Amino acid sequence: MNLQIDYLRTFTALADAKNFTKTGKQVNLSQSAVSMQIKRLENEVGKKLFDRVGKTVRLTAEGSILIKYAQRILKEHDEAVAALSKPNLEGSIRFGSPEHYTSGMLPKLLANFSNSYPEVTIEMRCENSDVIKAAVDVGELDVGICTQISEGGQVIAHDPVVWAANPEFVLQKHKTLALATFEEDCIFRSWALEGLEKAGIEYKIVYVSRSISGLLDSVKAGFAIAPIIGSNVPPDLKILGIEDGLPILPVSNVVLHKSKTNPSEIIDCFSKHLIKAFREKTGS
Repeated sequence: MNLQIDYLRTFTALADAKNFTKTGKQVNLSQSAVSMQIKRLENEVGKKLFDRVGKTVRLTAEGSILIKYAQRILKEHDEAVAALSKPNLEGSIRFGSPEHYTSGMLPKLLANFSNSYPEVTIEMRCENSDVIKAAVDVGELDVGICTQISEGGQVIAHDPVVWAANPEFVLQKHKTLALATFEEDCIFRSWALEGLEKAGIEYKIVYVSRSISGLLDSVKAGFAIAPIIGSNVPPDLKILGIEDGLPILPVSNVVLHKSKTNPSEIIDCFSKHLIKAFREKTGS
């Protein structure tokens, strides 16, 4: 019996996503290629690993046994590869991002990258997306993450904008909605106000901040609800939707921009880390 690493990686991804299409996006394979790899793995072990339930799949009893070993095998494999692939990059990266992400997933990502490439220094800059894009265009930044600004960049993930609220919040139809938002130049604010106006919901902006932490604090206190990206909603808050009487907000595009004036192996490596982290976080 020969358990190929690629097949095991696809197997664990499908066990997590429970859907062939989503799995294909995660492992960069077509739906048919995912099906083929799973079929070959089932032939190799001589057992059925998944049962189909509508458009989803679930592990069989044999699949549940294999998943534990597959996860351990992949962990050991990846650690071995990392240990043998000694970091040889050195230099610096000038990186920019809106605060939506600098207060969320980026700190852990930057820490992991620094651990893997200790000789690379990352200079972080936090600005609005339009400022980040302009800085990348003129070579002041090497890499930038922007929201919605996709011209010349690569869309690497999709992150829905949602209504975040205190768990005890209940929308009252005849009461003006208290709203916390970013400043006027934020597209999330524009989307929120347009959505509320189209839905005929009266609102009052009671808190304005340039900081995501400020918005979250106001929401946690029950002072207001706020439109923020889904990946920034902490577990102690709830997400409101159409079933609560609120309009559905657009999905935000996360766009990667790289400087064309300063291409380097460091920038390419860092960009790959960004893409992988964002896609894993948002399920894109």
